[in-house]
Amino acid sequence: MADTPLLLQYRDIKAQHPDAILFFRMGDFYEMFYDDANIAARVLNITLTSRGDGVPLAGVPVKAAAGYLRTFIAAGHRVAICEQIEDPKLATGIVKRAVVETITPGAFLDEEFVAGSRNNWLVAVHRQSTGVGVAALDLSTGEFWLETVAEDGLAEAIGRLNPAELVVARESEPLPANPEIMRTMRDGWE
Repeated sequence: MADTPLLLQYRDIKAQHPDAILFFRMGDFYEMFYDDANIAARVLNITLTSRGDGVPLAGVPVKAAAGYLRTFIAAGHRVAICEQIEDPKLATGIVKRAVVETITPGAFLDEEFVAGSRNNWLVAVHRQSTGVGVAALDLSTGEFWLETVAEDGLAEAIGRLNPAELVVARESEPLPANPEIMRTMRDGWE
């Protein structure tokens, strides 16, 4: 069965954010389709249904989204928030949508999620011939920390920071860090 214009739009946006659960705004709900719907039903303990064409569907009310986001982040998922970027009443055809925010453990500013007694570090690591650059940012407090360590001091530096998320180059060697820490892979720096 052919995709509807809405599902084509969803798939185009999802293709740009394949490693995130896509919260796709439809009126007063964030809807998730396909694999994201299956994951949402399991992680959030919400009902999995399907559209008339058999496409898996799960949704959460926009007003309750913060609680569901906390659950996704605590379960180690990243979430891309896709909003309607034009007034549906003025739209000709399908409403334009775009991802306006990507939420990850290191970039989640919800006060109930971020423990007040510890930093919520987003840490970037860059290996060079002169050592390993470690940059840490806590978006909730504005604190920034930067240092260069020897390769054999990297595990201690990461352990001391206890980051919520690590940003590393795709081609980087594995990091000596807890494998449960979310890793965001990016193209290497020059």
